[in-house]
Amino acid sequence: MAATEIFPAFSYACDMISAKLARGERVLLQDVSFSLSSGERMAIIGETGSGKTMLALSILGLLPANVRMQSGCIQMDGAALPSGKQLQTLRGDKLVYIPQNGAEFLLPARTVRKQLYDSLKKLSLPRKAFPALAAEKLRLVGFDAPETILDKYPFQLSGGMAQRVTIALAACSRARLLIADEPTNGLDEAGRAQFFALLDSIFPDAAKLIITHDISVASRCDRVLVLCGGRMLETDASSTVLRAPRHPYTKALLAAQVANGMQPSPVLREGVSGCPFYARCSEADAACLNSAMLKRADGNTEWWCCHA
Repeated sequence: MAATEIFPAFSYACDMISAKLARGERVLLQDVSFSLSSGERMAIIGETGSGKTMLALSILGLLPANVRMQSGCIQMDGAALPSGKQLQTLRGDKLVYIPQNGAEFLLPARTVRKQLYDSLKKLSLPRKAFPALAAEKLRLVGFDAPETILDKYPFQLSGGMAQRVTIALAACSRARLLIADEPTNGLDEAGRAQFFALLDSIFPDAAKLIITHDISVASRCDRVLVLCGGRMLETDASSTVLRAPRHPYTKALLAAQVANGMQPSPVLREGVSGCPFYARCSEADAACLNSAMLKRADGNTEWWCCHA
């Protein structure tokens, strides 16, 4: 945390998020907590269905109608995030989201110009400043001739162009927290480096939450949080988690990467309770099935496991 910060830029503590289904309640996220300082990057990693997107939606106040956070606390600069219309005013301003698919995020019936102007309205600037500012934001994200983009509709943009426009929209904010969901899909190493350089230049003081399957992206973050089955299993500095993982699930995730030979995860075993990775863990024993996960610590590394 920066020396001048009294409170973290952002903190998240979720006791439980559950979905109401025809067959009863299903827990989607449980016992997840973390905090972020200004300018800090944290990667959230885990398989599809591990709870990464649900975590992001709970912050944004966009949980599906049948899903609710039963208990927990989400704070920005030491104050609880509001709900309803008050939270809606924060989205796109202090609370910014960069989606995985920019084309689906943009409003199809509004031009790039109109969507940029809508975002600029939140800054309480005179409308006469909008044309120059809109062009400036597009130049920031690599459009050398913004006048050729401003009056296009989303369907007239390529996927890469649409993604850059969503970043330009985010640049119209006063972001304190930026959430990016799989933001580098389809980019090579040079493209990933350029993306993070762009984020840091546009949002130097924003806390950044990066949702990703890509370990090379996670390695560019300050810290990593590992999710499995909606549970937090390990967290520490990215260099520590990615080079010396402690939980068997994190080890399996890293082993499944292309650079590590794409080793398959262990075969699924039936009858799961206790640790969410029990059914696929080659190191599991009876304690993993019958015992609550306990918090373990070694220096700054924290992980949750049924046995040491």
